[in-house]
Amino acid sequence: MRAFMIVVAAALLFVAQAAVADETFVWYYGVGAGDFMDSPPVFTGAMDAGGDIVDGSWTITINDVGWPVAPPEVRYQYIWNTFFAPNYVAGTPSVWTGYFDTAHGLSALNTIAIVDNTNGGTMSGVCSVQIEVQDLDNDMVLDEGEFCTGSLAGIVVIIRDGEGCYDGMCGTGNYYGTYEKECPGTIESWNFGMYLWLDDCSTPVQNTSWGAIKAMFQ
Repeated sequence: MRAFMIVVAAALLFVAQAAVADETFVWYYGVGAGDFMDSPPVFTGAMDAGGDIVDGSWTITINDVGWPVAPPEVRYQYIWNTFFAPNYVAGTPSVWTGYFDTAHGLSALNTIAIVDNTNGGTMSGVCSVQIEVQDLDNDMVLDEGEFCTGSLAGIVVIIRDGEGCYDGMCGTGNYYGTYEKECPGTIESWNFGMYLWLDDCSTPVQNTSWGAIKAMFQ
C-alpha cells in the first residue's frame, strides 16, 4: 500500500506543478489510531517519513452527534446499520462502504487539525471519512474477520484560520490509505497519504473562491 501511495503522490505532484503559480501543494504521510467506540471517535497520530511534513501531528474527530454511546454492542450495530449496511456493491470481492459525511447521516462534517513542526504552522478544517469493508465470500453477511483490514479515503477542506506558514490560507485536498484492527478489538490503526492544494485566501478574489469551496460542503 505504501508503494501505491508513493505513486499517487508522484501523480498528484505532477498535477500540482501544472496548477496556478500562487497555489501551494502540501502532502504528508500520516500514521495513528482511534476507536469508533469512543465518543467522539478521535483518530490521531504523527507524520511518517516522506512528504513535505515529517515532524508534526494530525487529528480527525468524527462527528457522532445522535449516536448511542452505550452499551458498546448497540453503538457498534448502529454504526454498521447506518453507515455501512446500506452501501453494498457486488463485485470480486463485494464491498460495504461506510460514508461518514453529511450526505449519509452526519449532522456536520468531521473536523481535522494539522500541526506542522517541519515548516512552522497549523491548519484545520473539515473532512469526510470513507471506509471500505470487503465481503470476502460474497454472501452479503459480515463474517468474522472481514472488518479487520481495508481501505480508507476522504475529502478535505482547509478553512482560513491557519497560523504560521499557513496564515490566511485555505483550500481542498484528499487522502488515501488503509486501516487495520486487532480483531476482535475495535481500535483502528490508520496509515494514509494526504494531499492538499492551498491558496492565499486573505485577498478579496480568494475570499470569493473560499465561499465557493464552503458551498460544496453545505
